[in-house]
Amino acid sequence: MAEGTFFLQTLRLHRRFGKGAMWKPRISFNRNELAGAFGDIGTDLPLIVGIIQSTKMDPVGPLVGFGVAQLLTGLVYGIPMPVQPLKAMAVIVLAQKLPANVLWGGGLAIAIVMLILSASGILDWLCRLIPRSAIRGVQFGLGLQLASLALKDYIPREGPLGWLLAFVGAGIVILLIGNRRLPAALVVVALGLVWTVFQGKVPFSSIIQGIEFRLPTLHTVSWEDLWTGFLLLSLPQLPLSMSNSLFAT
Repeated sequence: MAEGTFFLQTLRLHRRFGKGAMWKPRISFNRNELAGAFGDIGTDLPLIVGIIQSTKMDPVGPLVGFGVAQLLTGLVYGIPMPVQPLKAMAVIVLAQKLPANVLWGGGLAIAIVMLILSASGILDWLCRLIPRSAIRGVQFGLGLQLASLALKDYIPREGPLGWLLAFVGAGIVILLIGNRRLPAALVVVALGLVWTVFQGKVPFSSIIQGIEFRLPTLHTVSWEDLWTGFLLLSLPQLPLSMSNSLFAT
């Protein structure tokens, strides 16, 4: 019975998606994967750049670490795994002008907490306990918060042309929803790049002069930094990370 069911499922997949779907590679690089790579760029880059400027950190460490984490999760899991940009921690760091050592302590603290919760099985228990509607509510609220931030702070800076560009981008996304031949993200990102170049806001000479190869610098974290980072940064971040990045996926 099981073999017959498997055969029928295989036949249905073959008829629906074609022969190539049965031998899909574990990791593929195509335009859809490229479009997915821009999924969090709208929140990641501004937060990373803002934190680097606020804490006066060497940008090599966070940028290289972020990129390596993205590569490792993709290679290990074979699916688009989100590397949580820790939005709550970023907002607190930017708002309270916290130093870099507290940020390092907070990052290490949340890593330790996540390791303990995962190894002990508490995360699985929480995943079964928390209703899916609550998780979707957190995601919906976060989406509204980001949308309101764009409407209040970013779009008005460009004046009427900014609103026009926003409506055009939203229209492109709506029209291309589910289109695998022409992913909406690639079109919107290309539109943004063309607009930026047209506005003359890209200092190409400065970018070229700033290109160099450097390795990250290692830093030590004191117990005080670890405890302060846990209280100020990790505790506010944990509910968002667990609901949005773990339970929802």
